Amino acid sequence: MIFNLVVNNIVAGLPPPQNIPVSILHSVFIKGDMTGYELGDDDLEASQLYPDYEYTTIDKLLDIFLIDPPEPAMGAFE
Repeated sequence: MIFNLVVNNIVAGLPPPQNIPVSILHSVFIKGDMTGYELGDDDLEASQLYPDYEYTTIDKLLDIFLIDPPEPAMGAFE
């Protein structure tokens, strides 16, 4: 609740072209506006499009990155 008030104050304080990305990110990732829908009989779930592909679950990703994280990669720009 407090976080929503803070974000709303940030959005209200930004001029019009700059407040749009903040509003969209807040709507999608905080409020979850893009997740409240049901699949109908004619709709496909994403994994049905490529049934031979082995998808990585969120639980498996959390195991990889939290329990047994890979070594950090070093990068250099030439």
